[in-house]
Amino acid sequence: MSGDSTADEDGEKRALRGVIRGRVRAIKQFAREQRARRLAATVLRSPPLSGAQLVLAYRAMGDEISVDEIVRALAERGVRVAFPSVGEGGSMRLLEIVAANPLASGHWTTDRFGIAAPDPESTSARVVFARELDAVIVPGRAFDARGARLGRGKGFYDALLGRLRPDGRRATIGVCFREQLVDSVVEGPQDRRVAFVAAEGRLIRGVRKDRGEPRR
Repeated sequence: MSGDSTADEDGEKRALRGVIRGRVRAIKQFAREQRARRLAATVLRSPPLSGAQLVLAYRAMGDEISVDEIVRALAERGVRVAFPSVGEGGSMRLLEIVAANPLASGHWTTDRFGIAAPDPESTSARVVFARELDAVIVPGRAFDARGARLGRGKGFYDALLGRLRPDGRRATIGVCFREQLVDSVVEGPQDRRVAFVAAEGRLIRGVRKDRGEPRR
């Protein structure tokens, strides 16, 4: 990819992030909570979570849809749940919280980006590796129907998705508000797609980059 093409790609991504930021900011808090419940119902019955024993989730930032209800339901099912944590060196590691209630405040701290992250000093935190994961719930700024994803530009999830087992890659599910589902997300060679996208009550099966159009 030429320098001009890279600059164009980066510019398109920045522009789309700005558009999405405005859309999400306009969603009222009570609506966010209702939509998060609708998302949970969709994700919990989706193929990626069928039979999964270790799932990577996340704690939502202010401009992301919450998956806390999904985490609680998984824990009640006896499914192990891990979360990402970005260390001082800038690398992302994965920590499982071994507890009946993984969301209890005593298991959590704030990372260098101001994001809730598992407390690595907690006795409930256990390091896991990407190839151990059976399924991954993936946040994003925007998704399209192919499963293409726009992140925040750090590349953490693109790197993570590339390290999953083949069956783990087939059990990745991007989650978002419906306002974050767009016609097309520009992709670079380093960008990884998700296998499914859940936009609240809608579940879309994506498609690999080397294949044709997604099934409708």
